[in-house]
Amino acid sequence: MERRNRIPVAKFRTQEGKTRSRSRVREPDYNEQDPETDLFTLLEDNIALKEENKALKLQLEDHKKIQNDLLEENSKMSEQLESMKKQHSELDVEIKNLTVKFQKVQNERNALDKLHKMKVENITSLSQELQLLKDRQENISNAVVCSQSLKSKLLKLLPTLASTAEMESIIEADTTLATPLTSELVEKMVDEFMALKNSMNSVELQLYEANEKIAELIENQHHLDEENETLRSENTNLTKVAKLLTENMKESVETSKKMEAALIKLKQRNDELVAKTRDATDGGGGAQPVAVTPTTTTTPPAPSPTTAKANEEFEQIKEEVESQNRDHNERIVEMQKLLDAAIAKNTNDELKTLQVKLSILEDELRKALVRAETAEHELEQLKNLKGDRAGEPTSAMPMLPPPPPPPMPSKLLYSATPLRAPTSGADEASFSDSIARMHDQQRNTEAGEGLSQKLIETVKQQVQPEAATGLDALVREFKSGRVTLRRNRRKTHTNEALQEMFQVLEISQKQNRNSQICVDLNF
Repeated sequence: MERRNRIPVAKFRTQEGKTRSRSRVREPDYNEQDPETDLFTLLEDNIALKEENKALKLQLEDHKKIQNDLLEENSKMSEQLESMKKQHSELDVEIKNLTVKFQKVQNERNALDKLHKMKVENITSLSQELQLLKDRQENISNAVVCSQSLKSKLLKLLPTLASTAEMESIIEADTTLATPLTSELVEKMVDEFMALKNSMNSVELQLYEANEKIAELIENQHHLDEENETLRSENTNLTKVAKLLTENMKESVETSKKMEAALIKLKQRNDELVAKTRDATDGGGGAQPVAVTPTTTTTPPAPSPTTAKANEEFEQIKEEVESQNRDHNERIVEMQKLLDAAIAKNTNDELKTLQVKLSILEDELRKALVRAETAEHELEQLKNLKGDRAGEPTSAMPMLPPPPPPPMPSKLLYSATPLRAPTSGADEASFSDSIARMHDQQRNTEAGEGLSQKLIETVKQQVQPEAATGLDALVREFKSGRVTLRRNRRKTHTNEALQEMFQVLEISQKQNRNSQICVDLNF
């Protein structure tokens, strides 16, 4: 009998089946085919279950990968959500700020609207009044009555003169009674006034520009003086360091000479020791002669240990002295080169550039002074020609008044000098002198304390103890820390040549610890 899938089934009874049948009442039929208890079916089921298990494992792995991807997407989405929240909060803040600004602008606009309405009302009222005045003027004749109030107003409008004789000659009116004044004369006076006002505004602008240029030039000159002082201080420091280096080099040369003398003494001592050893070996050979055979050779006497040590010390000292001499010579040459280059660089180039800058500034200052003089001359000419000009109506628009002149810097007030000395009398003073007087009054009220403080500071700088010269000044500078030979004390940026000099001084100080200069510097 065959089962499905053509797997043969045993038709005989096994030993296990026989033993099992003895304990049972009924003998089972082993030839019956039970698909649940059959071994082959169980194997097939097991194989199928393993395949299903593998498929389930693969599905689980796929699900895990999908879950990981979903977690990553979730994290990304959460980050995006947080960023969107931040942007939303920023947008809310911006919206609030914009609303506040909008409210402010709205309030300003409302205020401006109110002002506009008020201005419109004023303009309408003024236009009505002007219309009424025009109507009244048509009825009145061409003659104008000049009263005391009109004369005072005209005197206020016109520039202040030395005396009122010219104004009285122009108006030709009595101060006590109201006299008739024609409109043509008033129009001529107004036209002349506008022309003089325009010319005066142009002259004031030129003077303002000249004052600004002079202030800039004085500031530049002050900065250049400060740079020159710093360069001079650096030059003095370089010369001091160069002197110290030369003294140190001289001491090193003296020490090398002393080493050479000691080397010569050691050579003489070595020669004496060699001569003594030779005499000793010669005396020993004469007392005990050695028999010479044709097969043996005589060996030279071995040197004593004292002579070997002396020779070794002699060679070491000789090498040290030669190396020190080489190092000192190389350092001397390098320091001379560096010193020459630094001095040439710090003196020639910078002084030439400063001279060129000073010449340019002097030229600009001369030009500004010439412009100021021409402006004053033009103003005087306009004042002289004021009475002779014809009263023709001019169509030029009135220019705006010039801005006030800039205040002079407080640090340069003590060095500022007037442009020109007054050449005319008190009645005919120039316009620049009047402006100078006004500025002097403002400076006396505003910058009086600044001037006193500046003068006190300049006197203190001149009476400083550091201004002394000689050895005391050098020692004071070393103690104050301005000039030092230690690198760790210098906090400011120094020149490359100075850094190299300081390094060489440190090396020489380490080598020559007993040097007199190094001992004096370590106070």
